[in-house]
Amino acid sequence: MSADTYEWRAAPCSECADPAARLVPGDSDRADILLCTRCPAYGRLAYRDPADVRAVLPSGVVLAMRDGVLHLGVPAAPDVSAYTRSVVALVTERGFLPVWRSSARRHHVTLTAPGPDGAWGWMEVGARSGRILRAVVYPHGRGAPGIGAAGPRAVRQLVARLSDFGPFPGPGAAEGESAAPR
Repeated sequence: MSADTYEWRAAPCSECADPAARLVPGDSDRADILLCTRCPAYGRLAYRDPADVRAVLPSGVVLAMRDGVLHLGVPAAPDVSAYTRSVVALVTERGFLPVWRSSARRHHVTLTAPGPDGAWGWMEVGARSGRILRAVVYPHGRGAPGIGAAGPRAVRQLVARLSDFGPFPGPGAAEGESAAPR
């Protein structure tokens, strides 16, 4: 993939998960270490190993230093409906990193929150229609049960119930649906 097929955004800190955090080069004698600009405000050690950052990213995401800050290169979204773009924007506002994988029949969007135990999930979008078909979110990490929704409106409602980086405020009507990808 060439650089113009990526959308670039600042890499999140997997420790503090603060959207305002920036990972910048560390001490001059330790160029392989990054500093989080927000972790000290939370009483956490500010140093991050780039390998730890890379370990929690979905496949297809690349890392690069741009203007002195670590950035993620996320595969650019395909042509989808305005409604689907608004749901993906809502997912991003909730702290998830959407990563697109396109095919001729369906686009698959992996959703990952920072941190090894962060929430994650996926959405399926029709390639011709650009409409959301279904989604499943695992709000408490990979070992917990998933909550699914089918159809654009149900997926938007599922996303709207997400708290930043994890827990849901309560059970929903879409629970009990199969959480296995189709």
